This record gives sequence, structure tokens and C-alpha cells, in this order.
Amino acid sequence: MLGGKENNAFRIQFMQQNVDKNGSKMHTCLQIDLKLNIDFILFQESFVNTNSMTTISHSAYYCIMPESEKIRSRVMIFAKKSSRFQFCQKSDICSDTDIIIIDINDSLNSKTEVIQLINIYNEKSLAENNNE
Repeated sequence: MLGGKENNAFRIQFMQQNVDKNGSKMHTCLQIDLKLNIDFILFQESFVNTNSMTTISHSAYYCIMPESEKIRSRVMIFAKKSSRFQFCQKSDICSDTDIIIIDINDSLNSKTEVIQLINIYNEKSLAENNNE
């Protein structure tokens, strides 16, 4: 990590939250993270309207969801629209709706490496005496 105030502009800020399928919790996270200047918010157990397979929206963020019209995804990523970091969804890598992958690059510095961000819903087994 680079030190100094001038280098803070080059950092990508992430936040991850399990929101228990609650749209209000998602809105709260988005509002807080907007103030904290978070670039990418990774949600698990996201709210999804199962009738229309849609979720909440926010004017400051793009919503990135796995591509499925039939299965409720348990992961999604919100990307700040005003961020210097651009993203590309990589649905060709994995079609599992509990995994979402994006490539991130710096729009102001083409020499920086692409970062791959993966949001995976990792469900713990509910079987007794099973830590899988």
C-alpha cells in the first residue's frame, strides 16, 4: 500500500456486506459508502424481487448482477458511477449465480494492471458436525 495523502486517489476502496435479503439494509450501505467514497460494494444475500428478478437501484451506483432470469442470485456488486475505476463483468468465466466476477482497470492510468474482483457466496453446510 502506498503512503501519503496524494496516493489515496489511486486506491480502490471495497466494502463487503451480507444484507440478509433486506433492501433497506442495502440502501443504508450504499448511502454510507457513498460518503466514505467506496468504489465497489459487494453484497451477499442481496434483496431480489423474485417476481421480476430485479433489485434496488441507487442514482450513484451501477448494479452488477449475475445473468439469470430464473434463479435468484445471492451476490451482486454495486460500482460507483463517479469512480475513476472502470469494470467489465466476466460472465464468460463462470455461469454460477452465486459467483460474480469483474475486471477492474484505472481509467486514468492505462499502465496499471487489471484487477479481478470475485464475489462468491460461500454457504456453510447446515449438517450437524460438518464444518464444510
